[in-house]
Amino acid sequence: MTTTTWDSVYDRCAAGYDPHVGHFAVLGYRLVDLVDPLPGERVLDVAAGRGACLFPAAERVGPAGAVHGVDLSEGMVAQLAADIAGRGTANATAARMDAQALTVAEGSYDRVLCAFALFLMPDPGSAARGFLRALRPGGRCGVSVPVEQLMPGDRAAMSDLFRSVALRAGPAAARRPDFDMNAGGLLAEAGFTGVRVVEEESAFVFADTAAWWEWTWTTGFRAFYERLPADLLEEFRERAFALLEPAVTREGLRATARTRFAVGTRPGGPGM
Repeated sequence: MTTTTWDSVYDRCAAGYDPHVGHFAVLGYRLVDLVDPLPGERVLDVAAGRGACLFPAAERVGPAGAVHGVDLSEGMVAQLAADIAGRGTANATAARMDAQALTVAEGSYDRVLCAFALFLMPDPGSAARGFLRALRPGGRCGVSVPVEQLMPGDRAAMSDLFRSVALRAGPAAARRPDFDMNAGGLLAEAGFTGVRVVEEESAFVFADTAAWWEWTWTTGFRAFYERLPADLLEEFRERAFALLEPAVTREGLRATARTRFAVGTRPGGPGM
């Protein structure tokens, strides 16, 4: 595997996405809170996944509003559509669409959301400009990116383990997405005004090391695992468990993540 096709990776993640700690659900709710959609508004949720932002946004806009979730992964779209139907969320839909080439009418949304996806895209600037076009004047966009991924135990030791195993596997495994990207600058360059950036640390608790391992397979970590030969993957698992077992307490295995949220406005609204 010489390149990462993220939509296919997330196709394989979709069925069991984000079990155990609800990491994306918690941070999705926080992004919606910052963007603050109002009753009756139209929201576009880009790279919607399993609805971490979509469902809280649908609650905010109510039956008079609408939330349209789009994702490049067919597997995610199918799972999200089933989730929407299962929950009876009548004001939400799911469709397949490329975040870097949105096929929505200009100015057709009041809010645009994009959680934990820009850093995976080959051209995040193009995506951000598409978010701007999708919004009405005065409409608001919110994005989130990881500054530090959710990691349990001794972060430095775990990072060293990932790095050493990746180097042994070769250049393909050593490549990583652009964590800690300047999301606020990206929105400003796309034409958003009044950009606000917030960084927050969040804590989550896994039941044990096995729960953490299962969770990683339903996230972008999976792309790293799939680049490793079987023997090196097993060695990585054994060494990771050896590092993490001492960190398990009666409450479980604590993990922390640091997230950057950026919110901006399309110019031209009332009073602008």
